[in-house]
Amino acid sequence: MQIGEVIGGSLSKLLVDVKRDEPTEDLWPVDFGSFVKIRGRDRDLIGVVVDMYYEPLERGKPRPRWLEEKKILDRIYPDLHEKHMSLAEVFTLGYWKGRKPCQKLPAFPPPIHSAVELIGDEGIKGFHSTDSESQKVRLDYVNRMISELGAGRCLDLLKVIVDKLEALGMDRNELVSEITSFYIALGQEEMVPLVSSWLSQGE
Repeated sequence: MQIGEVIGGSLSKLLVDVKRDEPTEDLWPVDFGSFVKIRGRDRDLIGVVVDMYYEPLERGKPRPRWLEEKKILDRIYPDLHEKHMSLAEVFTLGYWKGRKPCQKLPAFPPPIHSAVELIGDEGIKGFHSTDSESQKVRLDYVNRMISELGAGRCLDLLKVIVDKLEALGMDRNELVSEITSFYIALGQEEMVPLVSSWLSQGE
C-alpha cells in the first residue's frame, strides 16, 4: 500500500509527503515506528517513521504535479492545499540487495517522487532475520540510530520496534540484549539500566 512519495531528505533521513484519505480528520496511513519501503531505481530502501508533522504550504514552493492536481483535489478536499502538507520523516535502516537485507546506508538516496509503501509482516521479519532458518535477529542499524537520533531520543522508537518484532515471533530478551550491547559499544553504559528496563516492558 503506497502511503506517499519522497519529496526531500538525505541518505540517512527522507522527507515523505503523506497522502491522507481524510485530511480533515486525525487519520494517517502510517504510525510512529511504522516500517516502510522506498522504491528506488535498482533497489528498495527500508526505513522507519521517526516523526510526523504538518507543514504550511506557504513555506514551500508548489510542485508541478501538485499544481496539476490542485483543481481536482480542491473539489474533493476544500481548502486542503491552502493550509498544509502532511509530512513524515523516515530514518533509513538499509536496503534489499537482491533477496538479501543489508542494514547500512545505500550509496545514494532514492529519486524525488519515489513511492513509499508500508511493509507487510513477512517483509519486516525478513529484513531482521539473519537467514530464513535462524531465529537470530539482525539489528545492525541500531548503532547508527543511537548515534544520529541520540541515546535518549530513540528510546520510544526502539520500544515500538521491539514491540513489533516480538509480535512477529522474535524473542524480546534477545532483542533487548542486542540493543543494550550497542549502547555499551557507544560508551553509553549509564543508559543501559534505563534502556533494559524500558524495552523489557511489553505493550
